[in-house]
Amino acid sequence: MNGRWTLALPEDLDDFAWLEAADRGVLLHVALDHAGRRFPAIVYDPYRIVQDADLVNESAPFYEPNVVLVPEVSREQVAQAGDRLARSGDLDWLLRLGPGPESTWSLDVPAGADWTRIGELGTLSASLRYGERRFPVTFHDLRRLAEAVGWDDLDDLVHRRKEPRPVEFSEKNFIVIPALTKDAAEQAVAELGRRREFAWLLG
Repeated sequence: MNGRWTLALPEDLDDFAWLEAADRGVLLHVALDHAGRRFPAIVYDPYRIVQDADLVNESAPFYEPNVVLVPEVSREQVAQAGDRLARSGDLDWLLRLGPGPESTWSLDVPAGADWTRIGELGTLSASLRYGERRFPVTFHDLRRLAEAVGWDDLDDLVHRRKEPRPVEFSEKNFIVIPALTKDAAEQAVAELGRRREFAWLLG
């Protein structure tokens, strides 16, 4: 670590807990820490994140604030991911978070965005808008998520579930919806905003 950012793990992680996390493919109650200031995060392996995201529907999009993907949820892989994130500088945007004037959440997409093309690609990098403030957000549909985390397709995921994927992946404000359309993306942001899933961004 560089003395600034660390990946803070639950204090009760003994050898058995690590084995359990590896078997489940997910490590909960993780935080990104900067001098005692903490932000929520979650660690996934490539199988479990797609399995969890596969439960999404139009009214319940899959959302995680800061996803860290590792080939396997092991002590070594998680430590390496923490070192990589600390060196990258990608987390510094979190330090600008804090309260602001009351507003509502909406989706801010680059002007001229071609939603037909976005739907074909199954991925979108945009911003969450809260008043005058903007926060990064990434959308995937389920097919693109499977590909992004190292699977050829969803069938490949099922047949090769226990083979570690050599993928390093991290996303901030990560949303998965069944089909990536303008209406579906806007509705997902509105629904997650109503559920206060983005409240952590406001300090």
